[in-house]
Amino acid sequence: MTQIFKIIPVVLYLFVGIVCLIMAFKTLFATKFLPFHEKASGKLWDEIESPMKLLILSYLRLIGLGFLIVALLLIVFPIVNYFNPNEFYIFAIPFLALIFCSGLCFVNYNLYKKTNANTPWKGSIYAMIVIIAGIIISILV
Repeated sequence: MTQIFKIIPVVLYLFVGIVCLIMAFKTLFATKFLPFHEKASGKLWDEIESPMKLLILSYLRLIGLGFLIVALLLIVFPIVNYFNPNEFYIFAIPFLALIFCSGLCFVNYNLYKKTNANTPWKGSIYAMIVIIAGIIISILV
């Protein structure tokens, strides 16, 4: 029975990792900013000057790298932990993902409050809840 409970955090982390991987691809390969960015800026992508477009795309790619790192950690860590069980892997990696999702939530919520753009801050909260649930289950098992 405890084996089932040990699998639950892994499944939760994999779920968040897959969502982060999807977001990584969306932002790494973006050719313009996301729809909520347009609403927040009050400008359409075509109205922005070329140097500013390059700057925005650079920032999107940096965000995409953050998503990619978190995704790889949360997807690869169960495999590493299977072959080399270690308390560090069990807690440090989810806490790093929690820090990233907390930062996303804070930044997106501030943007939402200041611009009324429909930012994905609630999605970050859901990811944080899933990660916290995985951490709590890992502590109890």
